[in-house]
Amino acid sequence: KKMNDQTVAAKDIGGGIVGTLVRFSWRCSACVSGLVALVAGALYWKQDSLLYFPKIGGVPRHPSQNPRRYRSPSEHDVPFEMHMIKCEDGVTIHSWLLYHPSSSNNKEIPTIIFFHGNAGNIGLRLPNAVQMYHYLHANIWLVEYRGFGDSDDAVVNEKGLKLDAEAVLKYAHDQNNTMSNVNVEKLFVFGRSLGGAVAFHMAKFAQVSKYPLAGVLVENTFVSISTMVDHLMPYIAPLKSLVLRIGWNSGEIAPTINIPTMFLAGAQDTLVPHGHMLELFTRMKNSKTDNLVRMHVVKNGTHNETWMQGGKAYWVAIKRFLHDVLSAEEHNDGRAVTKNGTGVFQRKTSTSTTECTEALSSSVTNESIEVSMGSNDGEDAAGMISSVGNFMGMAREATRSVAAGRGGNPSAPSKKKE
Repeated sequence: KKMNDQTVAAKDIGGGIVGTLVRFSWRCSACVSGLVALVAGALYWKQDSLLYFPKIGGVPRHPSQNPRRYRSPSEHDVPFEMHMIKCEDGVTIHSWLLYHPSSSNNKEIPTIIFFHGNAGNIGLRLPNAVQMYHYLHANIWLVEYRGFGDSDDAVVNEKGLKLDAEAVLKYAHDQNNTMSNVNVEKLFVFGRSLGGAVAFHMAKFAQVSKYPLAGVLVENTFVSISTMVDHLMPYIAPLKSLVLRIGWNSGEIAPTINIPTMFLAGAQDTLVPHGHMLELFTRMKNSKTDNLVRMHVVKNGTHNETWMQGGKAYWVAIKRFLHDVLSAEEHNDGRAVTKNGTGVFQRKTSTSTTECTEALSSSVTNESIEVSMGSNDGEDAAGMISSVGNFMGMAREATRSVAAGRGGNPSAPSKKKE
C-alpha cells in the first residue's frame, strides 16, 4: 500500500509538471502569436510610414534646412535650374537640374535623372550628384518624390511615386517645358535603393508610352518588397499575402525591359542583400529581350556608400556604359543597343574602355575619388540618412514600435546610423 501511495504521488507530481509545462508552452505560444499579430498589424496599417521617411530624427525635410553644402547646387558652383513638375493627380514635385553651360550647344551631353532612396531630401545627395556631374560630364536631374523636400505635401505611397516617375518623363518630352539644355534622346535614369524600383517603373512606362529612354542605371536595389520581407521578417512571411500592400516588384519588370541597363552593386551591402542585385541582373540577362545588360560590383561597397568606395573603376564603368550606349545608338539610327551588340557596338566596345579611362584620368588622380572633392561631404551625407530610412530599419522599427506600443510612429529617432 505504501508503494502504491508513492506511485500515485509520483504520478501526481509528474502530471503536475507536465501540466505546468503544457500551460507554459501555451502561454508562450499565445505571446509569440500575439507579438506576430501585433507586428503584422503594424505592417498592414503603418507599412508606408515604415518605408518612406521624408523627415526623421535629425534629418530635416527641406533642403534649405540642411547644413551648409547640402542646401543648394550653387554652394558647389554648379549652374542649375529648379523645375516644378505637375503629376497626373495634381501633385507638384520639386527638382534641380544641374546642367553644363555648354549643353545647350553640345547635344552630345547626356542627362541623368537621379531618383534617391527612401529617406531625406535631394540636398543630401548633392555630393554624389556633383561628382556625377563632373566625372561623367553629364547633366544631373535630381528629383524629389511627393511629400519629400520642397515637393507638395501628399500621401507618400507606391502609386504616388510611380506617378512622380511618369510625370518626370512626360515633362522631359514636353515641348513646352522650360528646359533648354536637355537632349531627350540622351536621357538616362539612375536610382539607388528605393530609387532603383522607381527607375525600373520609369523604364517600363517609357516602353509602354513610347517615350525614348537611352538607358537605366540602378544601384543596390531590391527584387521586391515581398522578398525583402522574406529576408528581414521570416516570421511574418506566411502572413504577407494578407498584410503586405506594397509591391515594388522590380524582379517582374526587369526581364521585360528592352532598354540598356547597368547594375552597380556593393558586395558588402547588409541592408539590401547583394543577392538581390545578382538576381535582378540574372533575370534580365537571361530574359528573352535582346538587351544590353552590364554589372559592376564594388567588393567593399556598402548600401549607401558604394559610390564613395568604388574608386576610379566605379566611374569608369559608368562612363563606359554611357559612351557605348550613345555611340551605338548614334550609329544605329537611335535603336536600342542589344545584348550581343550591333556591328557598330562591337567595334566601339574595344576602344571605349581606354577612351573613358583617359578622360577620367585627366581629372582624377586619387584612387579614392571622393578625396579629390576636398571634403568629407559624401560621408557626412551618408551619416545623415538614418538606418531607419532603409529596409533593415523598416524591420527593426516595426519590432521596436510593437514592443514600445508606438504603433510604428516614424518620428521617433533611430540611434544607429548607416
